[in-house]
Amino acid sequence: MSVVKSKRKSNKQPLQVITKANNLTTHTIRICSNENNFPKRYRWCITSKIVDAAVEIARNATIANSINADSDREMYSLRKKYQTVALANTYSLLTLIDIAYNTFSLEGDKVDYWVGLVEEVQNLLRNWKRSDEQRYKG
Repeated sequence: MSVVKSKRKSNKQPLQVITKANNLTTHTIRICSNENNFPKRYRWCITSKIVDAAVEIARNATIANSINADSDREMYSLRKKYQTVALANTYSLLTLIDIAYNTFSLEGDKVDYWVGLVEEVQNLLRNWKRSDEQRYKG
């Protein structure tokens, strides 16, 4: 019995870390655009930095994913560099979230959810790096 092509599962699923990083960026933009969280007069001093950090996570993860390192050690090093930068950006974002939480008295539940998204992306990035280390070892 065959399965209709549109119902088949594809082996070409997007890398989960890219999807989660993009979701994190979207969530971050929504939080930072909400005047109940950040009054307009403060947006220039903190929210732009928060959004930039989130965008950099997604951007660097996407760049890393675009690098095919199957047979080239230099390309693997470049891919690993972008993975590492994306991971470093997650720590930057966590620092900025902490500063915003303490400065603007953001709701704890909102911040917990937001931090959970960042930690999920961190774990996915770490696992991806480990997987690549095993894959390209040699």
